[in-house]
Amino acid sequence: MPIVQRLGKNQMAECLAEAIARQTPVTLTCRQEGRWHTLRTRILSKDERGLWVAHPQCQSPPGPQIREGMEVGLSFKLKHHKHILNAVVEAVGQFGLPDGQQVQALRTSVPQRMQRVQRRAYQRVQVPRNRSVLATFWHGGLAVLESGREPPLTWEGWLTNISAGGFQVRLMTRGAPELEVGDLVGVRIDLGQDYEPLVCDAQFRQQVLDEGGVRLQGFQFLGLNESRRGQNVLRRIGRAVIQFQRYAESHRSSVA
Repeated sequence: MPIVQRLGKNQMAECLAEAIARQTPVTLTCRQEGRWHTLRTRILSKDERGLWVAHPQCQSPPGPQIREGMEVGLSFKLKHHKHILNAVVEAVGQFGLPDGQQVQALRTSVPQRMQRVQRRAYQRVQVPRNRSVLATFWHGGLAVLESGREPPLTWEGWLTNISAGGFQVRLMTRGAPELEVGDLVGVRIDLGQDYEPLVCDAQFRQQVLDEGGVRLQGFQFLGLNESRRGQNVLRRIGRAVIQFQRYAESHRSSVA
C-alpha cells in the first residue's frame, strides 16, 4: 500500500463517520496575515451541505479571526493512519448537539479530497550517510517568494533527519540565524538531481548543539494538508521517508 493514499467517496464517508462517532480530536490549520495557526477541534456532524466543526480554541492568543470563505486544513488520526483534507468555511454560527446544547461551530464545504497517510511516515528517519540533502531556509515563509521578492538573507545546512512532520538541519557554519521558537520560515530541500526540490513553509521549533558545538535546527512542516500543492509535497516527503527507512533496514541487515 502506498504511504499516501487518496480515498474514494465511500472511504471518505466511512472515515468521517467513524471520526464523528469516536469524537476524534481534529487539528485545524489556517493561514491569516502571513501567519500559520494550528488549532484543536472535532467534527460534530456531516450532512449534504458539508461538515459541522466545533469552533476551535486557540492555544496561544491572539488567534485567527475565522471567517466565511477562509480555507482550512483538517487532520485526524484513526488506527494506523493520519487522514488529511481541506475545505472552505461557509458559515459561522450555532450548532445544536443531541442533548439540546447549543455550541459555536463552523460549517465547511463538502470535502472533495481526503488523503490517508501511514503513521510511520511521521517517524523520524536519519538521512543516509551516502546522501547529501541540502536545505536552504529564510525568514518569512513562502509569502516572500509569492510576492515576487528574493529572500534578503538565507541560511544553508545539511538535512540530518526528516519525517512527514518536520526535519532537522545541521548548519554549515557556526553563525546561526536569529530565530525565536514559533518563527515562520520558508525552506527548500534538495533531495538530488533526479528529484524536484521540496519548497514549503515550516516553523522553527528548537536549537541544540551537538558534541562538536555545531548547531542543529529543528523545524515543523506547516500547511501541507491545506492545499493540493501542499498535499503533493507531503506525498513526496513520504516517499523520501520510506526510501531512507528501507536504506536503514538494509544497512542493518548487511551489518548483522
